[in-house]
Amino acid sequence: MNHFLVISGHISVNKKKEFEQTFRLAFNSLSGDCLECSLSIDTNKEGDYHFFSLWSDKSAMNNFMSSMEYQLMNGAFHALGTIKKTFNGNVLESQRYRTGI
Repeated sequence: MNHFLVISGHISVNKKKEFEQTFRLAFNSLSGDCLECSLSIDTNKEGDYHFFSLWSDKSAMNNFMSSMEYQLMNGAFHALGTIKKTFNGNVLESQRYRTGI
């Protein structure tokens, strides 16, 4: 059963570039157990970001949460802004759709 992890927080405008570069670096090191990951800017709340990741199972997600990559990402939120919430859980059903784009 797949598991997900979401971290949401606020980053000030003058720290945005450093924050995004930190996530790019961390994304390049994620294990193959990470099925999907993204960093999104909230269009309704300026400066808010959401990191979403989908893991092959709970063990893989827990391993990630003990990793240096997680410490880097989580630390970026703390050092360059604030974390608003972190949550995780399992995905009961998922389907992937590919668009022609």
